[in-house]
Amino acid sequence: DYTCNATDGMFKPNSSYDNNRRLVLSTLPSNVTAHDGYFNGSNGLGPDRVYAMGMCAPGAKPDACTSCINGAARNLLQICLNQTNAFLWLGEEIHCLVRYSNRSFSGLLVLKPYQVYFNYMDIEKNDRKEFDSVWDGFMARTITRASSSVRNNSSTSSLSSSSKYYAKDVAPVPVYGDISVLMHCTPDVSSQDCKLCLESSVDYYKRWYPGKRGVIILRPSCFFRWEL
Repeated sequence: DYTCNATDGMFKPNSSYDNNRRLVLSTLPSNVTAHDGYFNGSNGLGPDRVYAMGMCAPGAKPDACTSCINGAARNLLQICLNQTNAFLWLGEEIHCLVRYSNRSFSGLLVLKPYQVYFNYMDIEKNDRKEFDSVWDGFMARTITRASSSVRNNSSTSSLSSSSKYYAKDVAPVPVYGDISVLMHCTPDVSSQDCKLCLESSVDYYKRWYPGKRGVIILRPSCFFRWEL
């Protein structure tokens, strides 16, 4: 989903900033695909300069990546009419991220703003202790895997650059079957910052949505989803 952030300011429609935003977002799909699934660039000068980033999930075929980035960029243009800072995670299995700002954000950990979506169904109270024990260990292991800086370049036919901080896994849990989890950080942040971003999302779920049967937490620097 998307987040239009007005805290960094607003711009006038059809201004130089708006024109630069449209230009950099229109070229983002081809740039992301050409750069192995991740691209960080800018367009314009001075206060009208727009910084933009696009990233596709590992394993995305070039045409699927292009389509996802194009859809995300188009949605941002349609929904964030005059905000100078916005990001959007789009898609399911082949997910992608598009982000733009009036400030350079490459290499910076950004936790806010964030969006949360959760499953309204609960884990039964009698099952919580055993479930939480399995869940906590599984999340800790997945964070460690996702935040390691090992790239997976085993497939030459698919995009792989954005797999630097990525983990997708399934673990069995009593009564409820399998827990599935997906974690993904932008590759420009450090391994430690990726770990911090994912831990922040896991901790947020445990604090505000304990016992719910799944959650999606979207941040500018990382993606976290788990479900039964």
